[in-house]
Amino acid sequence: MKQDVINNNNTIEQKASSLSQSQTLVGKLAVAESHARIPYLSISSNILSTLLLRVASRISFVLLGFYLGEHFASATMVALVLESFYISELALAPIAGSLSDRLGRKPFLFLAPVLGALAALCLMMAAWFYPRPDASHLDGHLLLLLLLILCGRLLEGATTALNAPACLGYITDTTVGAARLRARVMTAFEVATVGGLALAIPFGGQVSKWLGNAGFLIVIGLHVLNVLLVVFFVKESHQRVPQSVRHGSLMESLKLLRDKYIFTFLPAWLSINTLVGAWITLIVIMLTYPNPAADLRHPHQLLYGGFSKDIATLIFGGFGLFFLAGMGVWMLVLPRLRRTTIMMIGLIGLGLCVISLTAINGLGENLSMLSDSARTTLWVLLSVVVFGIVLLSGFTPASLTQMASISERMRGKRGAVMGLYSVVLGLGQLIGASIGGLAVDLAGFYGLMGFSAILGVLSLISVIYMRVHRHDLV
Repeated sequence: MKQDVINNNNTIEQKASSLSQSQTLVGKLAVAESHARIPYLSISSNILSTLLLRVASRISFVLLGFYLGEHFASATMVALVLESFYISELALAPIAGSLSDRLGRKPFLFLAPVLGALAALCLMMAAWFYPRPDASHLDGHLLLLLLLILCGRLLEGATTALNAPACLGYITDTTVGAARLRARVMTAFEVATVGGLALAIPFGGQVSKWLGNAGFLIVIGLHVLNVLLVVFFVKESHQRVPQSVRHGSLMESLKLLRDKYIFTFLPAWLSINTLVGAWITLIVIMLTYPNPAADLRHPHQLLYGGFSKDIATLIFGGFGLFFLAGMGVWMLVLPRLRRTTIMMIGLIGLGLCVISLTAINGLGENLSMLSDSARTTLWVLLSVVVFGIVLLSGFTPASLTQMASISERMRGKRGAVMGLYSVVLGLGQLIGASIGGLAVDLAGFYGLMGFSAILGVLSLISVIYMRVHRHDLV
């Protein structure tokens, strides 16, 4: 009798063990099947599409900036025309994100480069029809020129507004349950975005140098290549969810800001995007401000004026490469650390950059007047700046991963949540260029560094709040 009980117990234990092993095997098979369904080629094509779009739009920006700068004395008019890009981006990004949840991601990824090509065509026509516009008085020809340029810039803003939410929504859809892959893909997306914005500046300068206004044909060619990429290599998201709620309303999309996870994270994200916008827009302008006017306006500032366009764009491109390399390193580290930890490390890097650049700016009037000891100090401080940039580069991919995690709580609204990326990026660049420009006018390069320090403190407060309330573990 006792032996029978023992045998029965052994049988039950064996069955339980067998059941546990079966469940484990089923779980592993489910994970393997899920990973097998991930469209790696399509995700890579999405990111490449974003890179092509950003490069094309930034080359267009450089070409248009040179054209306007040569023929319009009013810096305010030039800035207003260039910044009209953000009107359509800020207005359309939330709407495009919401609609992509209902209609799918691919239509928006396809339409974006089509509008980009039309935008480049408008700008090229404006430059060809009016190669030497007379901006001294307002007439019908000048109004038509400005209208063509305005249409082109608004179409370029719409291009970004359609692409970014759809691409990020797609990435979020296809990486559900794959946290490590999501972190790496989001980092790759940010590399494509920042790389396209930063590295296309020196490339755009070379295009302008060799082709002039005909360089818009290069922009159109990049957009055509992008269309082919989307048509042949991008598959629709298999996580697409039909929606029965209202879509297409800007106010409905912006209601997402009421979510506590988004609301508390927004100050940090907006501050860093404002910082990036200010640096991308203003640093080259400051470096190339002509002497002796630069020295008279803000004397004893090494990084305000006196640099040639070639040297300034190469310096900017070099630091952009370090930023991209840093994100490549963070791609491997990101899945292993809390997101707020990476953000805090990034803000430490920002502090190192601000302190070192401020010290560099005070080394002398210009490079030719630096003593040997000052030159040695310059190289030491530059190495600290590079290290700080590498640390800072982790902030943006950590931010994107945070937004993707938040969007996973809102099934059916992932595109709408990720549409806020374009809104914050565009708003940050707009605020950075305007308020940052005012800071530069007041105090030169020191003004930009002071503005950067304020943004860093605002971001730190937001990150600390998120960490204390464990919002980065959502």
